[in-house]
Amino acid sequence: MKLNALSALFIVLLGVPRGGFAFSLKSGDILLQSTECYLCSLIEAEENSPYSHLGVVVVEPSGVSVLEAWQNVERVSLDDFLKTRKGGSRTLVLRPFAFESATTPIQARDLLAVFERDFDGKHYDGDFLWNNSDERGEKYYCSEFAAKFLDLFLPSPIPTKAMHYRIHRDEWIKYFRGNPPDGLPGISPGDFERSPLFDHVGWI
Repeated sequence: MKLNALSALFIVLLGVPRGGFAFSLKSGDILLQSTECYLCSLIEAEENSPYSHLGVVVVEPSGVSVLEAWQNVERVSLDDFLKTRKGGSRTLVLRPFAFESATTPIQARDLLAVFERDFDGKHYDGDFLWNNSDERGEKYYCSEFAAKFLDLFLPSPIPTKAMHYRIHRDEWIKYFRGNPPDGLPGISPGDFERSPLFDHVGWI
């Protein structure tokens, strides 16, 4: 992936104040953002969170990319990922505490090897089911992908919860064309935001 001008600018300027310190993106970071779509607004209301989408950062000498489940599970450039966020909003950077305390930083090549082997090109799961498959194999929604992907590198799995679709119930019934899958396991971007497993590094 070629380093374009905007990605290069982020690499140079991504020193963001945090308690007197500066930070740079690292491989394995999570980017949380509000995305401009009607379903995204339902997710944010349901989860009482300003975030409806997320991706996993990969930092290479050639530039920064993001692994995400959007229309499919794919790797995109950082600037393409940021283009989908709501105007005027900021993207929150989270970092697993397990990665911060590790003696050896997680390597981009290790993340990409697992991603390309197990996740790349899989379909997006608009049914928000934890175990859901089609002809390409398992399907993933954004936070499900991030959790299952990072679980392969973390010392313990990121916990799920029983999902509910109570806020704007009529709209959820329309979306699912019937009864929403209440009570089934899952995870949302808001759960990542509130999780004690992640350090809030800053915003970009």
